[in-house]
Amino acid sequence: MRLPAFLGLIMIAASPATTQETFDAQARITEALNAVRPIAMNRDQVDWTAVETRARDIASHARDTVDLLPAFHLIVWSLHDEHSFMKPTPAQLEEWLKRTNGSRYLPDTPRPRASVSAFKGRPVSGRDLALGGGGRATAVVVPGYSGVDADNSFARSIAEAIEARPAACGYVVDLRGNTGGNMGPMLAGLSPLLGEGFAIPAIAGPGMFDAVIKVEGDHLMGYPTPDASEGMPMGTIPGGAPPPALAGAPVAVLIDQVTGSSGEAIAVAFRGRGHTRFFGEKTFGIASGNQDVPLQDGVTLFVTIGLLKDSAGRTYPDGILPDEPVGAGPGDPDDPDDAVVEAAKAWLSTQERCRV
Repeated sequence: MRLPAFLGLIMIAASPATTQETFDAQARITEALNAVRPIAMNRDQVDWTAVETRARDIASHARDTVDLLPAFHLIVWSLHDEHSFMKPTPAQLEEWLKRTNGSRYLPDTPRPRASVSAFKGRPVSGRDLALGGGGRATAVVVPGYSGVDADNSFARSIAEAIEARPAACGYVVDLRGNTGGNMGPMLAGLSPLLGEGFAIPAIAGPGMFDAVIKVEGDHLMGYPTPDASEGMPMGTIPGGAPPPALAGAPVAVLIDQVTGSSGEAIAVAFRGRGHTRFFGEKTFGIASGNQDVPLQDGVTLFVTIGLLKDSAGRTYPDGILPDEPVGAGPGDPDDPDDAVVEAAKAWLSTQERCRV
């Protein structure tokens, strides 16, 4: 999950463009280390002497920024939080792949652990679900989203899917395949179900404070600390303040091993909600917030600064476990819904609001 700049707690400014005639690779390493080390969540667990020695060794052979990409990759990989990463410009990445015939930045660093989901890449959608006993629920797919949603269209599409069936007695929020991105539009769209009491604190690294995101009226607001008197808008709730009745409706949240980053942030938000139950598989395990660190020449390092916690103060460094584990697979042969959806429907059928 990428945190807004004010939630990063330490503002990182890009270094001024260099005017020097010669490329100073060692200065670039100093720039990166000085930016990353103070804010990294795992900074006290890193052998910085070893990291710096190796990064400077790589830099000693660097002719330009492209040659430095392995050093930048090393710095963020050495944080061992599984969420920090380096993002070069497309041109830099293309040039690196040409120089190395498509090889990885550092062959001796482990690849990210594998995770598989048949639900990646789905668009936002909503549909009616028939429940046992005659009740009807609404299922809403919430995919990952990496845009800024300037026109509020992504958030609005989620809210419209939720509110399209006013007679629904309960809801299924399907986060399977949601690999994250910008959590603001996801939260804004789901705010009718979260209600005004919802909050997500982000636990920053050692010595820092919690940042809090809240729904207030028709705005999603962020506060740098829990007791801050002034917040910053993160988004507008589509259609204004959500109907209060929706916040009390039963909600089944579907998760799988690919649900990660901002997808997990959404799961954390629902984890503290009443009348809510989780179905599926344990999430990926990066329920944390990143701060972007822009370096010279367009390289950006995304550094994990803290974990997320739910309203009960629980964190999920290893992923979020479902209340009812259900492996992906077919459900009732007479029903197109898969096994996870079937389990969610069975639970919703037992809820008082869904008993007809």
